[in-house]
Amino acid sequence: MSQNWIKATYYRGGTSKGVFFQKKDLPTQDEKELNKIFLKVIGSPDPNGRQLNGMGGGVSSVSKCVIISPSERDDADVDYNFIQIAVDQPIAEWNNNCGNLSGAVGPYAVQEGIIKPKEGENKIRIYQVNTDKIIHSTFNVKDGKPEIEGDYTIAGVYGESSKVRLDYLEPGGSGTGKLLPTGNVVDEIEIDGFGKIKVSVVDAATPLIYIQAEDLGLKGTESPDELDGNAEKMEIIQKIRRKCAFMTGLSKSEHEAPMNTPRIGIVTSPKDYISLDKSNIKGDDQDITARMFSMGKTHKAIMGTAGVNIGVAAAIEGTIPNLIKRKGSNPLELRAGNPSGVMTAGAVIEQVDGKPHAKSAIMYRTFRPLMRGEVLV
Repeated sequence: MSQNWIKATYYRGGTSKGVFFQKKDLPTQDEKELNKIFLKVIGSPDPNGRQLNGMGGGVSSVSKCVIISPSERDDADVDYNFIQIAVDQPIAEWNNNCGNLSGAVGPYAVQEGIIKPKEGENKIRIYQVNTDKIIHSTFNVKDGKPEIEGDYTIAGVYGESSKVRLDYLEPGGSGTGKLLPTGNVVDEIEIDGFGKIKVSVVDAATPLIYIQAEDLGLKGTESPDELDGNAEKMEIIQKIRRKCAFMTGLSKSEHEAPMNTPRIGIVTSPKDYISLDKSNIKGDDQDITARMFSMGKTHKAIMGTAGVNIGVAAAIEGTIPNLIKRKGSNPLELRAGNPSGVMTAGAVIEQVDGKPHAKSAIMYRTFRPLMRGEVLV
């Protein structure tokens, strides 16, 4: 087999890392052929779960690829396509967005010369192809390049960086076409081997299922290792996810549910816990405590789109996050406790024809370009 070197850049966006490609540099536009390339680049499948033979790092948050190109849309400057790569299976899914890597898309477009910037604050309009949504990315440019250094910190990333503001416009219905895919703020479903349980399914930036931790016999403050090591609870969580995937039309059956969507999270009222860096996270510094799951594992922070989603969900009256969040909390600055610390997200919810409508959602991320060169396939 001949060797092919493809231009690429390795970026951190939020609490994720991914290999960024310009569409024009890829040798094909056929999705199946691209999947073969991306799996090889990332090093999947790896039954050892380490991806040592590729650019991945053994967890879903660093097993990602991105395609960027100039946009032909009037309301966007660049098109952004996201591909989630499974670690131990030959699976590449194009059905969702990565909110964390969204924070790197605007800076990447400027860094690579796709967008000609101005000095100071820039707003790049991003068309998120997977979800058919528009995101505005606002960040600073200095000497013609994205400003990397700054004084902003996010949970899960050590050190300070320049801040990126992400405005998700009309984020509702990104995967199902509806903000509330079932039409209800809470549904009670029957799970084989468990019984009845209440869930809230909210589709904003990504379809996401919420369960109250206590309903599963959990505290909601467990570490990712504790949750991943609890095979019984993890199987119940995945059964709920698969049932909701079928229930909301995201799969033809429970057994055919994709790995990457819908996502799922357990939430509880604000509680004290120890973060992954051994910090004491106080309940008084949170509005809600959450544990999110991605690609069958507990996320070590909160996926970016899940951060957008929880801000929206908590602002919709009657949902599980809304009912258990701190009373009187600011809907524009919801503080969500997670294994890495606390992240802040916000949302503007309006009533349209008597139903909730997500006008916008806001999240802040940081970014850093890590490497530019070529990957071998």
